[in-house]
Amino acid sequence: MRHSPRPPRHRAPRSLLHLLLPAATLALAVWAGTGAAQDVFPSRAIRLIVPVAAGGGIDTAFRAIAPAWSEQLGQQVVIDNKPGGGQVLGSDLVAKAKPDGYTLLAPGVPIAFNTALGRKLPYDVLKDFTPLSLVVSQPLLIVANRAVPAKNMAELLAYAKAQPKPLQYTSGGIGSYGHLWWEMFRSRQQIAGEHVPYNGIAPALKDVIGGQVPLVIDAIVPSGAQVAAGTVQGLAIVAAQRAKSLPGVPTLSEQGYTGFDAAPFYGVLGPAGMDAAVTQKLSATLTRALATPAVRDKLQEMGFDVIGSTPEAYAKLIRDEIERWSKVVKDQNIKVE
Repeated sequence: MRHSPRPPRHRAPRSLLHLLLPAATLALAVWAGTGAAQDVFPSRAIRLIVPVAAGGGIDTAFRAIAPAWSEQLGQQVVIDNKPGGGQVLGSDLVAKAKPDGYTLLAPGVPIAFNTALGRKLPYDVLKDFTPLSLVVSQPLLIVANRAVPAKNMAELLAYAKAQPKPLQYTSGGIGSYGHLWWEMFRSRQQIAGEHVPYNGIAPALKDVIGGQVPLVIDAIVPSGAQVAAGTVQGLAIVAAQRAKSLPGVPTLSEQGYTGFDAAPFYGVLGPAGMDAAVTQKLSATLTRALATPAVRDKLQEMGFDVIGSTPEAYAKLIRDEIERWSKVVKDQNIKVE
């Protein structure tokens, strides 16, 4: 008896199955892992852009912090120095980076001051960044050449008023914290002054040591090391308390000048639009790293005041500093070339 042949079964070609099965497996894995992806952040190294050259105050602080932060995150925090344009170059790189938490910025006070000075910026400080935390601050120092006949602030002001020409001073550059702060202070003390601009604190401090300029106003890092070495004299520290690294330098308020406290500050920002969970993890791990005794002690020995804050507190500080120093820039008619 003859049997009718069975109809042929339709099967996909083997080559097509080889293509479809891996794709289906991958799609299932992606679907299943979508929720878990947030939990494993970070899965690779984080690039921390420091917008100044190696060796400056910001660089020094974050190289002390990065190892402990890396340990807290479980991934390496790699410092990438991108100096230029008064910190604008590095800041712009982060403002335009993918907001995935893997590219961050460690700015100093120019993050607020560049706006206060009316500079034309390729980003909006208040809209194009995600604040993570205020990290450290450091007090200002009023430092004079050793030949200046003044051992305290009262004597310095008397000396300045007795000069036939405005007393020259320098800082880390036009629009630096030392520049704007001294303009505010001297105007309230009714003394004349002439800012001698340098491209950075290193050459400015060198010329104060050499006597080309009598006075410099700058943060305790790196100027405090020269005071400790005796190459210049520290007349006052602009802080609520004396610095552990310079216990012999009295505060400005101790000498009767109150209401002038101000401090350069460093923090960490990411690009705008970062995921809230990623932002919180970066902020929390950074705060824990700063609380590590070894990190805290090292930073304090260098002259930094360790803070660590919420993202909201850091955002408020930036807004407040823009408002405060915009008024000084306007009142003193400070121009940026």
